[in-house]
Amino acid sequence: MSFVSFSFALFVAAAVLFYYLIPVRYRYLVLLIFSLLFYYLACGKYIIYILLASLVTYISSMLMEKEKQKVQVLFPAEETAADRNKKKEAKEWLKKRLKRIMIIDLLLVFGTLSVLKYSEFVFANINLFRLLFFGDRKLRGLGDLVLPLGISFYTFQAAGYIIDLYYKRIDAEKNPFKLMLFVTFFPQIIQGPISRFKDLSPTLFAGNRFERENIRKGLYYILFGVAKKLIIADRLSLFVQRSSAFYKDVNGTYLLLTILFYSLQLYADFSGGINITIGTARLFGVEVTENFARPFFSKSVAEYWRRWHITLGTWFRDYIFYPISISKNLMNLGKKVSRVSSFFGKRTSLYTATIVVWALTGLWHGAEWRYVVWGLLNGIIMCVSAELEPLYAWLNRKAGWKDDSFLHKAFSIIRTFLIMSFLRIFDLSFEGIRMALSILKRILLRQGGITMSRLEELGLSQNDLIISLAGIALLFVISMLQRKKSIYERLMGLSLPCRWVICTLSVALILVFGYYGLGYSGADFIYMQF
Repeated sequence: MSFVSFSFALFVAAAVLFYYLIPVRYRYLVLLIFSLLFYYLACGKYIIYILLASLVTYISSMLMEKEKQKVQVLFPAEETAADRNKKKEAKEWLKKRLKRIMIIDLLLVFGTLSVLKYSEFVFANINLFRLLFFGDRKLRGLGDLVLPLGISFYTFQAAGYIIDLYYKRIDAEKNPFKLMLFVTFFPQIIQGPISRFKDLSPTLFAGNRFERENIRKGLYYILFGVAKKLIIADRLSLFVQRSSAFYKDVNGTYLLLTILFYSLQLYADFSGGINITIGTARLFGVEVTENFARPFFSKSVAEYWRRWHITLGTWFRDYIFYPISISKNLMNLGKKVSRVSSFFGKRTSLYTATIVVWALTGLWHGAEWRYVVWGLLNGIIMCVSAELEPLYAWLNRKAGWKDDSFLHKAFSIIRTFLIMSFLRIFDLSFEGIRMALSILKRILLRQGGITMSRLEELGLSQNDLIISLAGIALLFVISMLQRKKSIYERLMGLSLPCRWVICTLSVALILVFGYYGLGYSGADFIYMQF
């Protein structure tokens, strides 16, 4: 059920109606029922995986809570020194027990994800190794496994809950239906964001009362998201698909245009979907975390990733990067390296954690080497950029550029956009790394002219080009306006007639310039595949 379909609109309308009709204390159950119904309609029998993830997470959390209560019952208060020593020993024992439960839980939830998403990738690489070193003997894989909708998102969300519980950042949710709702909440199941329990649960379980502000803000977000998807993303989609599919038959200029348009298409598609998610949740009074912060205004790759897919970045930062970077083994390795080179010793922990995180980020996006290479390149660029900062500062001084000057900012923003666009070649290279290198070679060495007739053959008519560029320009203006205040706040600061005129024009723009109609099949949201 697509976010931009009439059936989804009817589904959400029915959910909102039922939500506000029943008593407040049972409203979270309405969200749970509709979430499970949404998932069943999308995946059928494969709903079993998300139910098992919810069940395993709940059982693990209750086992952890039970172990905590044992210590509290045995040692209700500190009295003598002997009691304090015993309590210290009990806490150490408890920590080991909780860690064991957490590890078992993570093995189960990530094990399911790994088997379904990565088993064929693992078998393919094992077979390649066997072919190179042991002849033609092959291992049989597990066959064609169906990857359930949103498994990468709800797995990370459930895992984050258990890890936060282990570190005592949250209290365990004793109601199994509420915890299941946290894992299955339907607006964010398709492409996130990856919410934290402490952020989502207060409004998700509250049984929010009907407020016109929530409806108004929710519809605004939905309208903005639909406009991004239908006016920009889907209009560019056909050209990007055809150009990358026939990359051997077009010159490098078309391919350069393809990767630039793909970056813009991906942003409009992904951020548009997140806007619809936030807006749909807001109709129920539920507040979902923002996932973008004007990423194309970033002045470095590191800053770009702090602004793009924010919830995934913070998940890897908090649950992978920090634990690895401060681990005893890595700290000890850094000390040993320092004996040989203090330069590399100081950086061992930081850069090792960075590379590991970005290799895993690549794998999260897809079980193919092209995604791993894409992730590693992002990590390497960040590490190299950090080391080259003194050189950048020297060059800026020589050029007479100040860090806060317009020229320096503009150059940094354009440079970052081009770097990220070129890295997106790996997204488009469905044949693998060799295809990515071939596209890059053609871009650099086989430039040529562009004709409108050839663009039309590749799926981008003159009207499509004009409308897409106008939509991108408007999106740029809106992003500029949001530097100090959100566009919604600016809209609410206008008079009622002005707001009605703007909203009516927005709907008219979607109806007139949106990419839809008879015989049209809307493109799936790109991040659904991840």
